Amino acid sequence: MNPKKKSLTGSFLLLTLYFSIQCYAQVLHPEPGFVFDDAEVPRIDLTISPSNLADLYADPESNMEYYALFSFTRGDSTEGPLEVGLRFRGDSIRFNEKKSFRVSFNSIDAGTNYHGIEKMNLNAEANDPSLVRSKLGHEMYRYLGVAAPRSNHVLLYINDKYYGVYLNTEHVDERYAKSRFDNNDGNLYLCQISADLGYLGPQHTDYQLEVGGEQVYALRTNEKWDDYADLAGLAQILNQYSGEELKNALERVLNVQSYLKVLALDVMCGNWDGYAGNSNNYYLYRDQVSGRFEYIPYNLENGLGIDFVGLDWSDRSLYSWNRNTSPLYTGIMQIDEYKQQYTHYVRTLASYMSSVPLSDEINRWRQQISANVDADTCFSKDWGFTFADFQAALSTGWGTHVRQGVSEFISLRSASALTEALVADSKPLISFARVNPRQSGIELEWSAEDDESAFSTTLYYRIDGAGWTSKLKSIPTEVDPVSGISSYLDTIPSPGVSAVVDIYFEVSDQGGQVTQFPDTYLTVSYPLVSGPLYINEFVASNQGITVDEYGEYDDWAEVYNATDERIWLADYFLSDNMGNPGKYRFPEIYLEARKFAVVWLDSDTEQGPNHASFKISKSGEMLRLSERPSRGYTLVDSISFGLQESNVSWGREVDGGPDWIAFPAPTPEYSNLLTVLEEVSAPEQKLSIRPNPVHAGFFYFNKRVSGAIYNLMGQVMMEVKNTEIAKIPGLDKGLYIFRSEEGETVQFIVIK
Repeated sequence: MNPKKKSLTGSFLLLTLYFSIQCYAQVLHPEPGFVFDDAEVPRIDLTISPSNLADLYADPESNMEYYALFSFTRGDSTEGPLEVGLRFRGDSIRFNEKKSFRVSFNSIDAGTNYHGIEKMNLNAEANDPSLVRSKLGHEMYRYLGVAAPRSNHVLLYINDKYYGVYLNTEHVDERYAKSRFDNNDGNLYLCQISADLGYLGPQHTDYQLEVGGEQVYALRTNEKWDDYADLAGLAQILNQYSGEELKNALERVLNVQSYLKVLALDVMCGNWDGYAGNSNNYYLYRDQVSGRFEYIPYNLENGLGIDFVGLDWSDRSLYSWNRNTSPLYTGIMQIDEYKQQYTHYVRTLASYMSSVPLSDEINRWRQQISANVDADTCFSKDWGFTFADFQAALSTGWGTHVRQGVSEFISLRSASALTEALVADSKPLISFARVNPRQSGIELEWSAEDDESAFSTTLYYRIDGAGWTSKLKSIPTEVDPVSGISSYLDTIPSPGVSAVVDIYFEVSDQGGQVTQFPDTYLTVSYPLVSGPLYINEFVASNQGITVDEYGEYDDWAEVYNATDERIWLADYFLSDNMGNPGKYRFPEIYLEARKFAVVWLDSDTEQGPNHASFKISKSGEMLRLSERPSRGYTLVDSISFGLQESNVSWGREVDGGPDWIAFPAPTPEYSNLLTVLEEVSAPEQKLSIRPNPVHAGFFYFNKRVSGAIYNLMGQVMMEVKNTEIAKIPGLDKGLYIFRSEEGETVQFIVIK
């Protein structure tokens, strides 16, 4: 096979240019751990002053957090008390009698977490007499391999008073993203009522709208940046493309295969309060490695027989299921391949939902909490549920908003879905892929799925347009124990200093159906980066040669604008961690063409915008220069370095060039090309100047000398005679060179 590239124009091209190189991170599924293990029902104790508790209940809409103490008991083990912030959570449910709570472990002491989580959501599940609907939804998402929150039932006590059975549900935040996608610096949006992904305009600010005082798309990471450009690009594709064009464009900005699973489960569970049903209750995370959005579901209690909109969701059509304008849903249903894959997931769920193992698991949850529900006086506060209603909640409906019991709904939904589901052998698919270019080679990870177990997958690649090399993979590297998804690993050897590598994947089922991903191919170009900004020079051990505006000798890094146009510097980030590229954002200024900018790597952010939040090590590490988060922190330039010598910089021999050398006389904010005057070392002791840069009107030589100070035009600015000190009150800010009578030269900078 020799696919041809297709051209894409306009804003879509701008949005996806980089991400055709690195695609699709494998979704991870962390174990339940100490907090979410459902083998038993743990106890949570909150202690709060009576006056603060009264204030909390007096204003349920407030997001003010109140000081409290938190303890967690599992079996004979109790952890705590820990200092936490406590408030109510949710929207309309804040007015329920049985409240839902949010516990924040990082409110009192920033950076604190509890077993890796910063916040805990304690959900009352007040609309559900079974108290298992949300947890069942989470478990079924996991069964399909979707990144959904973990959950377990807990017993809540406040000031030693029993408040009832709650569902402890994992909070979706940057820690959640890190645990699922192995990165957390992309944009994370909480999408609430009216979040239909309709096209609102080309500007990213068009998507910062509010309805009823709430943001429709609320950015939960990178808030300071407040950049919605990636969301605007997704909406534009969904609303301005159709058919094959939509498929080609959408797969580059959204993990479509994962969303097809979410959609199938929402339809099979009657989860009408998510995206397709109510344009509500979901997150979108822009994976910084893949450049694609990941759909994250949450708040699942209004399903499996619960209805507040007057519809019977147990027999609603699979293919016209949405209630509102839903461009993502309607676009997917126009594409036969997606429709077939979606139908396959519907059939898979119909079988699993009716299975004995799942039924046994649901009954186990009910038995675990049964005695605790019987003692829960808050259980009846909102709807008048009784313990008898809880006992019958799996098999029969309660009335009003609870049309069917959980098992009853599953039986009806499965039967109606299988009656309507299209009969087709869905094509196999590549559900995830990651292409990670490195200097040593290109690392690849991908996953393949099919409705039959017998399938194979093949990696294809070519170098510089030569013939295609194929590598057949019939045995997976790993099989997920819950979802059964097969994953594969491989590496393409380094093609050399300069080369173009094209890559695509195929999967074939036993019926001879073949799916290629992508429909064209991915391209990796070596060298891996090419500006427009470059990390040009840095010092990792400044022991008295370069001083900042506070008179401190801190390490620093210099970036260089290699273009003929000025660049908005605040579009770029610097970090010492490849997995956390957004550590330092450059100030909001333009960097003029062929000019330099210096950032002090001193962890002293309070000293101003030119001071980063991290330091670098003399023993060696790395620096990474990246674009803004809405572009997934696209890699612009990076340098890995080993042990550094004090007071010696490491920089590009030619500004923006490929070769790095050591500079005994660093040149922050100035060109590395100072070759007009040749440096000659004296036989007895090399000439040096301290401090450098000069900031107090004088400097010291390391020995007694005579000579002259020149500017970069070669003009003599002043002369010195037989001295170890030079007073320079008349020199303007800039770079100068001192030449001794013996022919030694040394460069220095005046920054007064």
